[in-house]
Amino acid sequence: MKIQFLNPYWFWLFIIIPILIIYQILIKSKKRPSMIYSDITTLKPFDKGNTKLLYYFKYIFRFLAFTILVLALARPSIPEMFTKIKGKGVDILLAVDVSTSMRAIDFQPNNRLYVAKEEAKNFISMRSNDRIGLVIFGGESYTQCPLTIDHNILIEFLEQIKTGMVEDGTAIGMGIATSINRLRNSKAKSKVIILLTDGRNNSGEIDPVTAANLAKELNIKVYPIGVGKEGYSKIPIDHPIYGRQYVSQKLDIDIETLNKIAEISGTKKAKRAQNREQLKSIMMDIDKLEKTEISEKVHYRYYDLFYYFVYIALALLILELIYSKMLFKRLP
Repeated sequence: MKIQFLNPYWFWLFIIIPILIIYQILIKSKKRPSMIYSDITTLKPFDKGNTKLLYYFKYIFRFLAFTILVLALARPSIPEMFTKIKGKGVDILLAVDVSTSMRAIDFQPNNRLYVAKEEAKNFISMRSNDRIGLVIFGGESYTQCPLTIDHNILIEFLEQIKTGMVEDGTAIGMGIATSINRLRNSKAKSKVIILLTDGRNNSGEIDPVTAANLAKELNIKVYPIGVGKEGYSKIPIDHPIYGRQYVSQKLDIDIETLNKIAEISGTKKAKRAQNREQLKSIMMDIDKLEKTEISEKVHYRYYDLFYYFVYIALALLILELIYSKMLFKRLP
């Protein structure tokens, strides 16, 4: 807790303290009224050094009260800083392929879907001021999480996705179309779909090129990313008798169609990630291309301590009065 003084020029009054000390102790204390006693023998027991010190002790209350009052005039306050953020955000839909082929373990020791989910989470953590949603697709598509600024909830939904959640197949066009449906009423400065897939379109009512043209009309950018190595990859299959078996399958990413989607929607060219590092790099590049415009304004709120200091000063003055008039009396 840090205390700030809003009117520090009142500290100049501290110059008066030495003057008051000189006046009270060295000058005023010597100008005592005198009384004539016929015999002062009875008063001698009171004329001790410690009683003189007790007499001057009352001035401590007075000077402390004066010091506290000066501090009160200087307006002691506890500042609380808060930042108001204004920005033109980016609305982003992550469209993730959950077809069976995403179980391929060519991103050793993990499969394609696991790595795609992990890098998607890293991407989400970099976009704290943006609304992000999640669409999954296989043979059909649906929204797993609508656009939200609550990224903790989004990540929970992301962690829950797995292959086999929808009918098998690869409906890239439907994945894009479902994402467009979530973005079409957005008022964001920029609207983006990040498409993560490892195959070619073989399902759905809307083909990828038609979906890309629709995205272009609505000023939505699509960043297609092909996930997986070239050539053959092993996919785990659970056999009812022999248990888990691994079947080799050739990766069939339709990079030509993905490039066409990127070209139509204005992102120029699709990206290919054959390992986790490449996918991480691609996601970071997209993060740099789609920056959110943020402006920050810092505000301060002050908690005024003026009255607390005044109450302390008054308490000290009352203590001085009690000490002087009730506990310690001076004979003239």
